[in-house]
Amino acid sequence: MKKPLKITLIILSSIVAFILLIFLIVSLFGGCIAKNYVNNHAQDLIGRKANIDHVGVNLFTGNIAINGLTVYEENGTDKFAGFDTLDISVSLLRLVGQTVYVRHFTLAGLDLKVMQDSTRFNFSSIIEHFAKDSTEVEEEKDTTPSNWAISLHKIRLANGSANYTDVRKQSHWGFNDLTILVPDFTIGGEENTDAGLTLQLADGGSLKIDAKYNAVSNDFDASLSLTHFTLNQAKAYVTDIAKIDEIKGTLNLTAKASGNLSQVMDMTISAEAAIDNVDIIDNNKSSVASLNHLGVDVNKIVLSQNLFDIESINMNGLNARFEQFKDSTNTFSRLLIPQENQTAGTGSAETAQPDTATTDAKPMQLHLNNLALTDINVTYADHTLPTDFVFPITNLRIESKDITTSGNNNARIFANLPNGAVAIIDWNGNISQWKQHQSLKLNIKGLHLNEFNPYMLSFFGQPFNEGIFSFTSYNTINNSQLNGKNRIDIFKPTLGNHEKGVKPKLRLPLKAALYILKDKDDKVILDIPISGNIDNPEFNYMKLVWKTLGNLIVKVATSPARALGDLFSKNNDELFITIDPEVYDFSSEQFYQIDKVVELAKVDENYHLNLELQTRPTTDAAVIKNNEMRSSILQRHLTELGLNSSQFTISAATPNDSIATEGYSVTLTIDDNNFNE
Repeated sequence: MKKPLKITLIILSSIVAFILLIFLIVSLFGGCIAKNYVNNHAQDLIGRKANIDHVGVNLFTGNIAINGLTVYEENGTDKFAGFDTLDISVSLLRLVGQTVYVRHFTLAGLDLKVMQDSTRFNFSSIIEHFAKDSTEVEEEKDTTPSNWAISLHKIRLANGSANYTDVRKQSHWGFNDLTILVPDFTIGGEENTDAGLTLQLADGGSLKIDAKYNAVSNDFDASLSLTHFTLNQAKAYVTDIAKIDEIKGTLNLTAKASGNLSQVMDMTISAEAAIDNVDIIDNNKSSVASLNHLGVDVNKIVLSQNLFDIESINMNGLNARFEQFKDSTNTFSRLLIPQENQTAGTGSAETAQPDTATTDAKPMQLHLNNLALTDINVTYADHTLPTDFVFPITNLRIESKDITTSGNNNARIFANLPNGAVAIIDWNGNISQWKQHQSLKLNIKGLHLNEFNPYMLSFFGQPFNEGIFSFTSYNTINNSQLNGKNRIDIFKPTLGNHEKGVKPKLRLPLKAALYILKDKDDKVILDIPISGNIDNPEFNYMKLVWKTLGNLIVKVATSPARALGDLFSKNNDELFITIDPEVYDFSSEQFYQIDKVVELAKVDENYHLNLELQTRPTTDAAVIKNNEMRSSILQRHLTELGLNSSQFTISAATPNDSIATEGYSVTLTIDDNNFNE
């Protein structure tokens, strides 16, 4: 918006200069002579062909009227600018007192067409024409303060239109019903300047600017109102960096600024802005993101103090989707257009020095009275896995009050997760000194584990059949030291078998761990403490969580005595089945013990069951025979229970006089090559 408006003002200034020149000629030669002179010598005057239909002048009253002015493009055929009527009234007597006093200045029917191609505009030749004359007298410029005063009154631009086109960007801006009202404008006097500008945008919306300025004190007071501005007018400038086809939505803005031009950075700014019904469409005609409403109410901004006092930020109805793809791209990287290195060819690195002027800048003073972000819906999709992972987060709400950069703040985040699950986050902490104090509590309830099966298959090669997951995490940071408590609560977790053709990244005995960890109510509860210094370059929170959890799973799965210890006697902390050397078979209790061991071994194919017979030395043939028969019975029984022969080993240790009890030492081992810690 700023660039086209600035260009318009430049052109208007050129036209005013041309008009004043006409007025001078009219004053000297009369209306008819002036008309003919301008029509015949416009090329010399402004470097362009021009035509005037009629000029009327009254030297007694100081009035001049010009009708039907047309200024052509460089080709002399196409129209560049023009107007229907210009009416000016000047007080000739006040010229004696070195005052240019304009009673009224009315311009009706202005028609202006500005075109830009790269860095050149269709009015560039006019500026260059006047620049030639100014350079010739530049060395003789008189720097003595002028005693002249300019006082303009009742300045009015009515029914004007201006159009700006950027040929390279295919951008078009239009202003219709252009109206500028300036009651008084004074330079060099003691009067205040009061100006107003109103215009209608060609693609919808209107702009109104009111300004008051005191030339003596340099004080100013300005207000701006932008109504129903269509965001798609900015699309041409976004397409340089993003593949955007359309930006739907409207902007309404009111802003006020007051201060002194001598200390511009001390001015006070207040504003209210609202963006509604936004929808960003990419080149594939797909919606990237949409938004119902975003409202910002600013109480006060003072840039010199780095002060931002914001009454409220309200956002409603944000819908977005973030996707990751197998080619290492994502939604945003595919949307953005790669930019060339801006520093290439600019010379040595010495030319790019850091800006040290900002080192003395005041710290930001932020106060946000009310933050309310509601009805946010975000979908995350990961297409890098064997099967797509799609996880919608709906009805996300973020609420907070009295947010400040000094002192503690509080915020709550609530979101709905798939199948009725919810997530709640409570935060308390300091923004400016965030390492000194932070407190974050995350609570996830009722999440179905099979939602994460795409990741389960990718990492572990087996899915969840069922299970309800709840998670509570409470983390604090005090003076850079993190302490976290994480509790995992899973109800009825069951895992499926390893899927054929899937090569998992990790091999963990998950089934065995779940089997051992389940309590009598079919629940698994794990407590995972996390601690560390966040200033450590190697600190990674999620890496610590996964490492702790993985180590816990392996430790549990390799310690089956925790689950079966009550069923067995123990020998050197191993499960042990006591036998009677005089009996070649097993009792019903011993068969029950064996069945439980086999049941655990069958939970996870990574397990290997080892049964080692430990006896004292003997020469009794009957005892030796019993041991052989018993081992044969054991092998047959394990096979009948469905345990694969490669998954168990029955052996006999060297007889040892020091053993207190004869029997089978039972161990469950996991091949180190089959899993990763």
